[in-house]
Amino acid sequence: MPVNTLPATDWFSPERPGARVLPAHVERSAHGGWWADDPGTVRALLVHCGPERLLRGDPDRLDLEVLARFGRGQFHAPDRFLPLLGRTFTHLTPWIRVLHVHAERPRPAPRNTAAWVRPLNASDEAALDRLARRAAAPGQRPDDPHWAASTWGGHRALATSGFAWGAFLGPYLASLACGYLVGRDHLDLAVATDPAFRRLDLALVCVHAATAAARAQGLTATWSAPRSNHSSRALAEAAGFRPVRQEVVYWAGPALAR
Repeated sequence: MPVNTLPATDWFSPERPGARVLPAHVERSAHGGWWADDPGTVRALLVHCGPERLLRGDPDRLDLEVLARFGRGQFHAPDRFLPLLGRTFTHLTPWIRVLHVHAERPRPAPRNTAAWVRPLNASDEAALDRLARRAAAPGQRPDDPHWAASTWGGHRALATSGFAWGAFLGPYLASLACGYLVGRDHLDLAVATDPAFRRLDLALVCVHAATAAARAQGLTATWSAPRSNHSSRALAEAAGFRPVRQEVVYWAGPALAR
């Protein structure tokens, strides 16, 4: 159910970098929603936004039919939920993410590139459309939104969020750094570059702008990357992020036939 306010629990307080930012992002973005076994006295809670799903509480209190609707997504869940997930979905694939926190002075970017970076606004929706088409994976529909916009509800919502910065070469959005999940205390970054403009340090200068803006708003910038994605992790370290821990995420779906 789409909501602006989730049921009161102490499961996500204090806010920590990683998946625990998701409930605050749902409230901030008004995108996504939640399911609880009893909103008054919560024993099981599912929070969802874009492809992200967060499970907490007692698996025995989770409605199986509700869970089945959230396949083809990635679940952040304690191990006690694994038997339930395995009974619900045809595939359950674990992958390891490395969580980084911005902690050190970044490597300088070329001076001239800083002038190309600015915050996105509503007029940049078409530029995001083009970036999504340029970066589409094989088999992806050309009109699908870019993955970085999936937790905001689309390109216009991301462009007007106040948490997206882009490097523009003429009319073209060459690189993007944005808040993928923005909580009360943390901003988890998403970074993308048009394949035609790679190796120009444009992603690095966009991340500089994003982390500076986050710091000005009292937010700690974080970066989540698959352990196997060495290029993403190298960019994170160049931008002043340092790894703090690993977490396991489970890609699930589709639901088993009943």
